[in-house]
Amino acid sequence: MNLRLYRIIHLVITGVITIPITLFMASGGLGENYTDHTFVYPGFLLIIGVWIIGSVLSFIRKSAVLGLIISALPALYFIGNILFIFLT
Repeated sequence: MNLRLYRIIHLVITGVITIPITLFMASGGLGENYTDHTFVYPGFLLIIGVWIIGSVLSFIRKSAVLGLIISALPALYFIGNILFIFLT
């Protein structure tokens, strides 16, 4: 498969996993947003920053593989947490 096509598919899949879950967690989750602020825990938004850095690095020729690995880390983190919850 062409690396350019793989990059796009990879970024779409990891973005679909990373961005909604991160926004959900930053907004306080289920019933924890008792303030008038949109993001109760803005520290979780750094996870989107990690994904964006990885996606930018994946389009630079010298660091394409490193960028793909970095952009996959948040999605792997969330998938690992979800599997841990269901398996324990």
